[in-house]
Amino acid sequence: MSFCLLENDQKTFEYFQKYVELLDKHEETCLEIDNEIQASEISSHLRLNGYSENDISEKINWIQKNGKPFRDYLNTLKLAYVVWKCVGKEWKDISWEDFQRIRDRINTLKSVCLDAIF
Repeated sequence: MSFCLLENDQKTFEYFQKYVELLDKHEETCLEIDNEIQASEISSHLRLNGYSENDISEKINWIQKNGKPFRDYLNTLKLAYVVWKCVGKEWKDISWEDFQRIRDRINTLKSVCLDAIF
């Protein structure tokens, strides 16, 4: 599967905002944003668990355990971005409530439709 259920948390909303802002301003590509977010998650994991920022084996361990599900999460955030743009919204219009509505609809459609996309 390439998508996941989106959580109802501030971090997910902030990542969504990052995609909308940077893609609307044409500052970065999706792949660049994905890589920045994943690198930040790995750094946070290392810091929170007492590993050195230079611990390559723990970075590889994180990627092996979390890489695919995390990219599914980022793919789902990009789908939320597509929905946002399809309804004609702009970066300055982002609200928590709008994001929650999109997240709820995507989560509802996951098992109905998204799980059938390969």
